[in-house]
Amino acid sequence: MSRESQHSPQSVEFARKHLQQEGQVPRGFLRSEIAHSWQRSVDAGLTCSAPLDLENLPKDRIADLKDLHRPLLEAAHPEIKQLAEYFAPVGGLVMLADAEATILSVKGDRRHLDTPTQYALQAGASWSEELRGTNALGTAIIDQASVTINGSEHFLDSVGYLSCCSSPITNAQGEVIGVLDLPSPTDNRKLSPNMSLVQQAVRSVENRMFSSRYQQQVVLSVHSRPEYLRSSWQGMIAMELDGFIQAANEQACQLLNRKRAELLGRHLEELFGVKPEALLNDLHRKGRGVLRTRIGDFVCELLHFPNSLPFSRSRTGNSSARLSSSNSTRAKSASNAPKIEAPALSELSGDDPRLQKGIRMGSRALSHELPVLIQGETGSGKEVVAKALHLDSRRRDQAFVAVNCAAIPEGLIESELFGYQEGAFTGSRKGGMTGRLQQANGGTLFLDEIGDMPLALQARLLRVLQERTIAPLGAAEEIALDIAVICASHRDLKALVAEGLFREDLYYRLNGVCLRLPAFRERTDKHTFISTFLHQLTPDGRQISLCRELEQQLLSYHWPGNIRQLETTLRVAIAFMEPDETQINSDHLSDDFLEELASSPTVAGNSLSIPQPETIQENSIPTSNPKTNLPPIPPASHSLKDNESLMIQHTLQQHEGNISATAQALGISRATLYRKLKDIEH
Repeated sequence: MSRESQHSPQSVEFARKHLQQEGQVPRGFLRSEIAHSWQRSVDAGLTCSAPLDLENLPKDRIADLKDLHRPLLEAAHPEIKQLAEYFAPVGGLVMLADAEATILSVKGDRRHLDTPTQYALQAGASWSEELRGTNALGTAIIDQASVTINGSEHFLDSVGYLSCCSSPITNAQGEVIGVLDLPSPTDNRKLSPNMSLVQQAVRSVENRMFSSRYQQQVVLSVHSRPEYLRSSWQGMIAMELDGFIQAANEQACQLLNRKRAELLGRHLEELFGVKPEALLNDLHRKGRGVLRTRIGDFVCELLHFPNSLPFSRSRTGNSSARLSSSNSTRAKSASNAPKIEAPALSELSGDDPRLQKGIRMGSRALSHELPVLIQGETGSGKEVVAKALHLDSRRRDQAFVAVNCAAIPEGLIESELFGYQEGAFTGSRKGGMTGRLQQANGGTLFLDEIGDMPLALQARLLRVLQERTIAPLGAAEEIALDIAVICASHRDLKALVAEGLFREDLYYRLNGVCLRLPAFRERTDKHTFISTFLHQLTPDGRQISLCRELEQQLLSYHWPGNIRQLETTLRVAIAFMEPDETQINSDHLSDDFLEELASSPTVAGNSLSIPQPETIQENSIPTSNPKTNLPPIPPASHSLKDNESLMIQHTLQQHEGNISATAQALGISRATLYRKLKDIEH
């Protein structure tokens, strides 16, 4: 529970002056927790004017400390990242410390801090009360409660311009293992301490660590209201297969109105009046992907079960153990899944504001089990973004299964997606085949070019997404399915719905969050993107750049093939470079691309194409050029080739036979110019 300020800044200032003058904490002018903390600070021998220049841990000790707290850092990473993205633009910081109040991680905007505070607010700095006095990190750990400290409520004068709110992080035994803190300048009207966000983030961290800690137990989510299941407010219970409870989080204790010690070692039936076998078989019988049922006054959802459920039974009473089979498939798919790689989401979004917003929404949608629909032109990086979203989600250690709905023949796509059992049809594979949906169980399914899926199959996919179960061809029973779904298409799905080519109900089922990838020509950070791409594509570590003229051409080019075309173009250029070259120019590009570059429309509007004779007004052409005695530029003729030849000759004479200058003026490579001159000679 957080504690907010109940006293005015004036009363706090009076208390501070009294403390400085009398050496005692006055009564009645401070919140009780702040007054107690100030008294502890005085008892520790601290003064309000004490400096901040305490020595931080050396780098090797910091590395050891981070290794020691690696599970906490990994569990907190998504929340720190999300809070930093939200608060850093308005001057906020996000800090994570261990149970000794030693900072492990700092993210956000540090520019508003003075130099001593910047040094004091970095990894390896200790903020225990006995060293720093009253502060959000140290005080939250001492009190084992969330705390907000506004400005001069800090014991030290030097940090009185900051306001902070902290919440301790506890493990499944209720022990404090860390603290999350959100500091910001007190005078920043755009950002005030937001305890509710900090507490919500802390609960998410604790739940993530709970799930990770009890991988070999059955983990249940419980709440009196179903909408709070799988949220940061869920109660979590870990039990053995025989039903004895091994752990419960703080929310479960509050919901059940019992202390943690009263829950540990108790049997599920004793608490909820249901046997574990009956509960899990009931969840199994529901046939829903979320595996949810009601026990007593609570809604219960199965979050995790270990590799085997020996007591699971089929509806006929035989030991089919469908839940075990589903879990075994999930574990197998995760262990056999090829390792995927993708840039970080921040790298993909770059400096483009629209893309940053879209990717941020896509990431949050997956974290809340919502489907993500990615729309964008061919080559804009839809699959790369899908992989990055998967790697940023809680399913990153599970399978990522990609299906190109446009590449699989219509007659095979159903068996590819759903799989089949041996003997399901003539010519079926011996032993059957596991479908892509089942391969993705526990992980992420990426349906690329979903707009090309046949209508008949769309109906089956809709049922899978609604029921979260699949039935392979020839199978007598359905299999529970737990997947995140990402879809992509270069086609306008809304237009396909209007034309009757795509099911409207499926469209709204898939369109949890729509992430529209801009075409590369529309991005506002093309320059930075190309530079970063060059660095990534350079195999030998050379610092390769583009010459200025070529860079301007590439920035103005309309890139019909988007990022895929850009990657190919840069790869070709790097391959054509000599080992000692560090700058790419037109000589390193293929003739075909240079011709397209020269003749294509431009994004910025400044034409870089070869001047076309047919665009020149006849009455504007001089009959002679007295200064150079060059032949007149011809009017448009019926032969484009003749006009091009005359234009090349005219430009070559204008530059006194200089091939490089002529090629640059025409917007083509020297190689292309030589070839065209050879054609003219013949």
